Amino acid sequence: MSARTAAAATTPRRGRPPRLSRDTILDAALALLDRTPREPLTVARIAAEVGAVPAALYRHFASLDELLDGVLARALGGVDRSAIRSRAGWAGQIRDWMTSLRRELLRYPAVVLLIGRRGRTSPAWLEAVSVPIPILERAGLGGAKLARAHLWLTETTVALILQEAAMALPEQLRGARAALREMSPEGRARLAPLLAHLAGSDADEMFAFTADRTIDALTALVERR
Repeated sequence: MSARTAAAATTPRRGRPPRLSRDTILDAALALLDRTPREPLTVARIAAEVGAVPAALYRHFASLDELLDGVLARALGGVDRSAIRSRAGWAGQIRDWMTSLRRELLRYPAVVLLIGRRGRTSPAWLEAVSVPIPILERAGLGGAKLARAHLWLTETTVALILQEAAMALPEQLRGARAALREMSPEGRARLAPLLAHLAGSDADEMFAFTADRTIDALTALVERR
């Protein structure tokens, strides 16, 4: 074999797309989310990222739901037991879970649209929000109290995260101050003093405040069991 032939054999062809697999497709989807975290994730965009036609993706995923569930599972990979301190008490572990869920959802805000689609809730999402159940059980909750506490914890945490993902807290406060002049005198008189106290507040501080109040409420429920 000549040196020229050997070089040609060992040099990859430019422009040739990588061989498709489940992993390369999911990696490409996360790469899109990293570059444009707020852009809706579509099959067409993922296919373009891997240099394939959309139909080619379905050779590796049985359905659109399976593909998007896989993307969501990758994006929420940090919301698991590894994100929770093993030696922390139950309250510290609940805080760890809340914090890890916020971190992952704010890293990829577009995945919020993958949680529920056409009346279907993603199993990957349910896996992520099931993590605090054994923590609450160790705290002493069970039965209906456990079910209600878990639902309340999940919805309280997610509501704040979704609001923050839609509009950062400083932007929310700037918008509220700008809107004061268009409010009724009564509404302005009620809201303006509060906004003065919130000047300089940031999202981390507000989330920590919410986590504290959430743990306080759960502690009261545990102590009344």
